[in-house]
Amino acid sequence: MASLLKKVSMLQQKRMEAARLRRKGEREIQKAQYLTKRSVSGLATIKRKIESSKEELEDVSGVLTQKLARQESIQRLIAAAEENLRREKEAKDQTEQEIEFAESDEVKHQAMARLRIISERINELVDEIKQRGGALKKIIDDIEDYKQSRVKISTKIQKQTKSKPVLQNLLKTSKKTTQRLAKQVASKAKQEELAKRNLTIISKKLSELASKRRKKTLRKSSKKKKSKLKSKFSKGKSKSKIKIKRKFVKKTKAKMKKTKRQVKIKRKSKLKRRK
Repeated sequence: MASLLKKVSMLQQKRMEAARLRRKGEREIQKAQYLTKRSVSGLATIKRKIESSKEELEDVSGVLTQKLARQESIQRLIAAAEENLRREKEAKDQTEQEIEFAESDEVKHQAMARLRIISERINELVDEIKQRGGALKKIIDDIEDYKQSRVKISTKIQKQTKSKPVLQNLLKTSKKTTQRLAKQVASKAKQEELAKRNLTIISKKLSELASKRRKKTLRKSSKKKKSKLKSKFSKGKSKSKIKIKRKFVKKTKAKMKKTKRQVKIKRKSKLKRRK
């Protein structure tokens, strides 16, 4: 009995320890699973951000390419206008010389008419160069802004790409940790279940032993009661016998007294007759 109780105590301690370690492992598994979910979610977010940034970079690069092409086109137009302006100025100088050295009024009037046309064209070219210069300045500013945007987006993509391996390693580690802890928890759960089964078996044995002890004590108590009853019964019998004897003695004494009185009466009657 004592050895069984000792085993029960040991098994209870083992079961409690296994349950404690199992619960601890389950909590650690929850943490690892939470890290896994966060890593998966983080990787998905980074993937979406990288794709979005790449699309944004493509858009910016496309606009930048268009702006650069527009810049080249404006620069070519300005260069052509400047070349035309240079020629028109040369023509103006030449016409002015013709007017100055004209031999007749008719030649002079024709030269002056050409000079007016040349001056109008020069003014138009100057205005055109100014307008295209303003557009070029705006395009150059836009190009600079788009270049800066492209650099920022490229830097952002690099940072996002660098953070990706960190999350991938974290995901691998958390998965391995989850698998390792799952095995430990399963092992502790088996130990706990085994301890429970053994406790059930020993508890049955203890209950059987306790029932046997109760039966023994009941048998002993019933025997004692029976012996007490027997002793009481025997005492009662002896007392009844004594009572019967006493009654019998009283009766015999009474009969003897009666017979003595009858004998006396008879003697008295005989004496009376004789007289």
